[in-house]
Formats: sequence, C-alpha cells, structure tokens
Amino acid sequence: MTSRAHTLPPTIRQGLLNLPGTTFETQRTIERLLEQDREQHHCFWGRVGFHNHLSHHLLAAYDLGAPAALLQKILDAEAREPWDMHIMNRTEDGVVEDVNEENWTSFLGDGKYYPGYLDFFTSQVAAHGTGEVLERYVFSPRANGNGAYMLLRFIGGALHPLIQMGYAVEFGSDAMVAQALAQTAVHDAFRPELFELTGTPLELETLSYASAEPTHRQPSKGHSLLSILSQAYDSEVMKPVMPYDPDALLSARLRAACADGRPEEIRRLSALWQIDTARGQAELDDKTEELFWTTTLLLVGSGRRGRKPRLDFFLMHMLNASLFVPSLLAAIPSAASKATLLRALVPVLLIYLTVRGRPRIDAGLVMSYTDTPRPPNERVPEVDASAIGSPQNAAEFNPWPGIMAAVLYAPDAHTLKAVRTLYYAAQRYGRRPPGSVLGAFDAQGRETHKGIAQVDGSIFVRAAGVVMDTLGWVSHGQKEGSWDRSALGWDGAWKNDD
Repeated sequence: MTSRAHTLPPTIRQGLLNLPGTTFETQRTIERLLEQDREQHHCFWGRVGFHNHLSHHLLAAYDLGAPAALLQKILDAEAREPWDMHIMNRTEDGVVEDVNEENWTSFLGDGKYYPGYLDFFTSQVAAHGTGEVLERYVFSPRANGNGAYMLLRFIGGALHPLIQMGYAVEFGSDAMVAQALAQTAVHDAFRPELFELTGTPLELETLSYASAEPTHRQPSKGHSLLSILSQAYDSEVMKPVMPYDPDALLSARLRAACADGRPEEIRRLSALWQIDTARGQAELDDKTEELFWTTTLLLVGSGRRGRKPRLDFFLMHMLNASLFVPSLLAAIPSAASKATLLRALVPVLLIYLTVRGRPRIDAGLVMSYTDTPRPPNERVPEVDASAIGSPQNAAEFNPWPGIMAAVLYAPDAHTLKAVRTLYYAAQRYGRRPPGSVLGAFDAQGRETHKGIAQVDGSIFVRAAGVVMDTLGWVSHGQKEGSWDRSALGWDGAWKNDD
C-alpha cells in the first residue's frame, strides 16, 4: 500500500478507557482503516482547510468498544469528502523538492508539502523513536528559532496537531506520530505574540492561603488555572472586542483580540500558572486535573440561566485536548519539555476565552443539570419482583453505560471525543467532594467563581448528559444537534430565541 522508503508498523495498543468489545477482528479492522487513512488522505479536506478527523473518530469509537462493522461505516461516511493526499485542495504544481534534514524548516505552513513531511517524519520516527523526535522537532531551540515555531504549530489549528499526536502516543502508533508531526509542520504558527518564548519562566512563587480547610486544594506554586480565569474576567484589558459581530470569522476575531494590550495581558496571566518540576509526577497530575475541571466548567457552565444549553465549538476543543495531556506528558522525555507543553496551553485557553466573548463560568448552572441523564422518551421496562432496586429509580441508576452505548452512533467525531474525555475525568475525579476542586478558593479563602464550593465530581456525568442532549441521542431517535459557533460570551449572541 505504501511507496515510502521507510515504513512503520500499523499496530496499535488499547486506549485509556479500553471498554469491553474489542476483538481480534476489530483490532485488525481499525489498523487497516488507519493505514488507509494515512496512505490516502491529507490532514486537511475541503478548499477551506478543515481538519481530517477520521483517525480521531475511529480510535475514539474503538476505545469505546465499537464493532468492526461500525468502524467501517465510520470510514465510509467520512470518506465522502475530498481530501486526496496529493491533489485535494493544494496547488496544481507538482512538489519537486523532497523534505529532508537540511531543508525541513523551509516549507513550514505549506499544505502542499504534507506528503513530503509525512515521508520525512516517518524516516525520523523509524530512526530515533517517538520521544527523541518530539524533543527534536517540537521542543528544541532549532525547532522553534528563526520563525520555525514548531511548538506554536503543534498547538495551532484549534489544537488539532496536539490531538493527533495525543491519539498517536495514547494508542502507541509510531506511524501516527509521523502523521501528527507532518500535520504540525503544515499548520501556521499560532499567534506568537501571545507566548513568552525567549525568556526564562518566572521564579516559582509560593502563595499564602488564609483557609486551613484540608479540602481547599491549591497548587504547589503560583496561581491555579481557575484563579487565573477569575483574574481574566476582572481584567479591564481582557474585555472582548466590541461591537459583537455574529458573522465574524474566527480569523477576524483573533486579529481583533490580539490588540489593545491583550497579548501582553495574556502573557502576564499565563505566567502565573507555574510548573513545580521538583514535585515530579505529582505536579503533572495536579496540572492535568486542573485542565479537566477548568475546561469542563467552561464548556458546560458558560450558558445562561433559563435558556437551552449551548456548547461552544472552540471551548469543546480545549476539553477534548485535555484528555491527551497525560499520554503526551508520558511520551515526552524531559521534564523541561513537559513543563513547556503545559505552559503553552494557558495562552491558547485565554485567547479562545477572549474570542468567544469571555463567557463566564456559572458553577451553579453546571450543578443544576441532572446527574442521571437519560435518552429522551426512554422506555424503561418494569423490573421483575425479584430484582434488587430498579433503574426507574434515579437514586439506583447508573447513567454511564447508556451514555457510552449511545454515543458510539453519534455522527460527529467531536461528540464521541467529548464524552470519552468526560468519562475518563469521571473515572479519575468523580469521587471528589464539594469544595475540593483544585483552585476553587483564592488566597483569601473566597470562591474563585460563584458557586464553585458546591461543585463535586458529579459534574462530569452532568456535562456528558448536556453533551448528549445538545448533540442528540441519535440512536434513540433524537435529531442530531450542533455545537455553538455564536461566540456565546457576548450578550448579543443571546438576543435570538432558542
């Protein structure tokens, strides 16, 4: 199938969830479909350069136990789009120059070189392995100097290169590592003015906290991500650009937001999230946990009371990317590069917050959603008299099996990815009691966000229910819904009826 001088094995391992359902046939099928995608398809499709999500969709479904026939149908459905590896929407001129070690930085950001980059990075992964190529081509000074900005390409494109690499390392696919690096190389560098790339990080700061409550968890050094968000809400500089334009493209919103002192303010706020590498894995675990809480609260808690829930398309990508942080941190060899990746995520979060109109977290709204979500018009049969308890009783009902069975059939890959992320978060943090969210309280013992003292680990199943209700329980007959692209932080985005 391949004509490359170097090849990498198509094999994958099980994912983070590894739900029952995987068989020899499903593994053989997904490895064949992933290889077909790598060999035939560009990382972009369509003339406006949307991202190829096929491998994401396949692997998310595989991790949730999808049968082989369903995996094939996923490929068949998505392969209707124009995304040929070589002629899709690139220039008609042939690419005559190969990508190699001497010239690889010469074609960055140019999509027509994707096949060449795929060949090049395949050879590099084959020769050096995943960890070394990540250090060499994402984090090293050469990879980021003289305008190369590979780290900023890695976190660009609504984090798609990072997500692609996250799947690669989670499922142990060297071939996908090369694919992710090629995708990184043909992305534009994401807003360099938002990042402090040349100076050293601030000296670690130990804050004094007024509260002695053992459940009031705080970062070892610096400010929590939730505290930084609170400061962003209070910042006059971070006010969204006015007036609200419902038709503005993301590129226009980004250009407008990166003015009037906002880049400097984003750099200042981002520097407050400090990585105490001396703590080792415990620090990485805490920072990862902060990302899960914060992105879940932003996605599901940024609606309005009394209105139908809306789930912002770009904030959803921040949540989905969080799932891959543990796998990426495990794959990156050096502690310095692990810290660099974590620090790079904060400016991305803050600028997306800004271009979505600075939507505010309403923790009480999140907790108002049910923690026992069910499909609409679900018919629950009467239990036999011998049964102990009943699924008809909410107090005796576990909603997760039904959610995971239903989301497999969602037509949008993002829906599976979001629910998979929330399931993983529920596994890790579902037992957290109220008031124990890391960063829920500031140095004076006040809530960083109103109502967050009542937030507990149930928010992840509540959030999953909102995702299913909003995007549609399609396997139960509900129509497919959609992600919100209105930039819902602006009041003007809510003027129309639901």
